Parts: sequence; C-alpha cells; structure tokens
Amino acid sequence: MFFERRSQPIRGSGGTRSSTSSQMFFGGGYLNANRALRNSDVWTAVNIISSDIARVKFHSDKKSLDKILQRPSRLANRFNFWQSMVAQMLLDGNAYALRRTDDSGEFLEFVQPSHIIQYLSDDGQTVTYDINFDGTRESDLKNVPADDVVHLKLLSTNGGMSGKSPLTALMSEIKLQEDNNVLANAIFRKSAKPSEMLKLTTGNKLNKEGREAIRTSFEEANTGANAGRIMVMDGMFEYSQLEVKSDMAKLLTATDWTRAQIAKAFLLPSDMLGSESEHSNADQIRAMYNNTIGRYLMPVLEEISMKFNNEVIADIREATDLDGAMLEKRTTDLIKGYAISPVLGLEILKQSHSDLVTPDLIDAVGQENAIGKVGRGVSNAGNTEL
Repeated sequence: MFFERRSQPIRGSGGTRSSTSSQMFFGGGYLNANRALRNSDVWTAVNIISSDIARVKFHSDKKSLDKILQRPSRLANRFNFWQSMVAQMLLDGNAYALRRTDDSGEFLEFVQPSHIIQYLSDDGQTVTYDINFDGTRESDLKNVPADDVVHLKLLSTNGGMSGKSPLTALMSEIKLQEDNNVLANAIFRKSAKPSEMLKLTTGNKLNKEGREAIRTSFEEANTGANAGRIMVMDGMFEYSQLEVKSDMAKLLTATDWTRAQIAKAFLLPSDMLGSESEHSNADQIRAMYNNTIGRYLMPVLEEISMKFNNEVIADIREATDLDGAMLEKRTTDLIKGYAISPVLGLEILKQSHSDLVTPDLIDAVGQENAIGKVGRGVSNAGNTEL
C-alpha cells in the first residue's frame, strides 16, 4: 500500500548514528558511541547487560518462530547476534533487524542505525523504514513495513516510535571523567618522577658527575642483596621520601563519583563497576541486578512477540544463576520455612539447571536417600519430628 510520507523522518530513529562511527547529538555537543566504549565503566556496563541478556534462552510454542529464536542470524551464532542487538540498543537507544527469508526459512539480519531511517505516515497510523546497504551490491529497500523490522527501543518519549540511550544522561559525566584522566596523567607525567630524595647537608655544590656518583653509591648500598637492611648514613646527607599531594588524591577520587553516575544511568549496582557500596550485601546486589535485567529484557520480548504475533517466553535461569546456586539456596529456604515439602523441593532441583543436584545423581542414590535429614524430619503438617 502506498501512502504519502512526511518530509522528515521520526526524530530519534536511525540515519545519523551507529555503533561504529556514530555521533549522538545532545544540545550543543555530541557523544560518539566508540568514544563512549573507550570509557571502561561504560564498556563494562554494556558488556555485562548485553552478555547476560544474550544468555537468556527465548522460546515459543510456534515451531517456526522458535527456530528463528534459536538461530536468528545466518552470519552469527545466537549469543553474538542478541548480544549485538542489546549492545546497540544500550548505546543508541534503538536496535534494528530486518526479517528475511531464504530457502532455509526465515532469519534476521542486523542493520546498523546509520543505515536505516524511520518514517511516519501523514495520518500518523503507519510506520515504514528505508534501509540502505552501503558498500554492497544489494539494492536499497524503501517503504519497508514495520512488521518486517524488529526494532528494539529503550526509554521512549515519542509514543514508542524510537528510544533513548542511557548515554543521553551521561555526556557531562563521561566528559568529566575523561578530563580528570587527562589531567591526572599530565600531572604524573610532568611531576618529579623520583619517590625518594637524598639531600647534601654540607652546602657544597656538586656537578653532574658528583651527583651521579653519590646516587649510584647510595643505590648499591640499599638495593639488591642489601634491600631491607638497616640504612647507615653520616651527617653529610639527609634522606626523605616524596608523597603524592592530597589534591592529587582528591582528583583521582572524582573517578568514583562518575563511575557511580554511569552505574545509576544503566540501572546497575555500583559494585558491578568496581565500586564498593556501604549498605548493600551480596543478596541485595543480586536482587537489584535481577530487576535491571528484567527492565532491559522486556523491550526485547514485547517487540519480538508483537512482530511475530506470538508470545515469546524467556528462560532467565542460566543468565542470572549460572550454576544453580541461587535456586538451591532459595529451595532450601522454602523447605526450612515449611513452605514446600522436601519431595517437592527435590523435584524442583531435579528439573533445574543445578550442577550439584542432578537427575543422574538422584537416580543413582534413589529418591529416599537423596532427601536430607532436615527433609526427613518434616511431617505433612509442617512440623518436625522430635
């Protein structure tokens, strides 16, 4: 169906930015995505979130869709494809994949934001995309229906047409951290290099050869086999150690503040970027991060479900609990609190991804022997036997 298009694309969609050479314009400045990834805290945040969501297993009861979810790309494996999509969504606010078909069936093709422009019809009811394939012999695509483009979006302020990246809120913080690093490096590079000083107290002036001879003699007497031994000096010299100025220490601690801001923008516990929080334990940090994964996972699930008109479910157990230790503890706590029976708890672990309680081990020892002492003492009424 042909329709009249607006003269301008939807603001915030692709066309001016990509994960490789893009510039994200905010006010009077811009933040390049590559430049952002050179910031170790941004790199860590993007890598953690994109990798963990890529570890999530997507499933559908529709076989054709489930096949796409398990092998979405012809060029990359499942993990790397979804990692790339989520990383692009984090850096740009938007990530795109074109639905394609070949003799083997349907698949998804990753499209950089710089190669796609999103349009809204004049009546505001239809969205289409123009896609160009720079550097290839493939013809550009015009008026691609929205149903043929998987478009992942983060925070949207235009009715869900396009998203915004967490980097939108971090331009000042990243610039400040970069300036601090440059300043600190310059001070260390230009400041006095030695960490120790030997001062002649006689008032005599030494030439270059005299200073070098004294330095060499002092180093030979206090390094190597003599290192750590008691230092013996006559009254001609005064020995002292140089210290880093407190102002420099304050400058270096500014990095911790920007790291906390980056963690906040990406909804991560600051501990995951190398900072230490004062009021959070491991369980609280894990709970906070699980909520974060849920927030970033939902745009992916909703978009795929809508474009393929079929519900997609996510198995997040291996993404947030690699060896099943969290599930083991949670199940044990439920048994101790009499919320579930030991038999049910054992069945939960048997069907889980626990690497400790496996079906083979349970079958090897038998169900009765697999239930621990605490489990044996729990009656059907929820009371322990004395």
